Amino acid sequence: MENSFIKYHSPTGTYIVQKGAYFEEDLIIEGNLLTGSGVNFWKGLEVSGKLELGKRCTVNRDISAKSAVIGSSCHIKGSIEVNSELMILDNSTIDQAAISKGKMFVRPGCSIGFVRSSEVLELVGKVNVKEIESGTKVIVRSV
Repeated sequence: MENSFIKYHSPTGTYIVQKGAYFEEDLIIEGNLLTGSGVNFWKGLEVSGKLELGKRCTVNRDISAKSAVIGSSCHIKGSIEVNSELMILDNSTIDQAAISKGKMFVRPGCSIGFVRSSEVLELVGKVNVKEIESGTKVIVRSV
């Protein structure tokens, strides 16, 4: 892990990554992770707590976390799997699967290959989802 890009906030157990940072290897975080905009993960990302990915971030492989907020215009070239809530903000792309064991909320302009939510999938505005697992409860709202 490149330590010059990361600061630790001990009261909240959160690692904070500065904007424009990059990581060449898989990143495994015990705790929460908050990133600035334009951060690049050349491989995968595993977070034991909450993940908040800033705007225009790129992850080239899979993500796993307890819960996650994916910032606008992010690109995940693999899949994302979370154990509770997943929020995907405007114009983000997930090439493969988005899997949530809780609620999933998807904003306008997003593109996702496959979606599975154990509770509720809420789609807002125009969203491109190629496949939704059968039995998933879906709510569609206009903008």
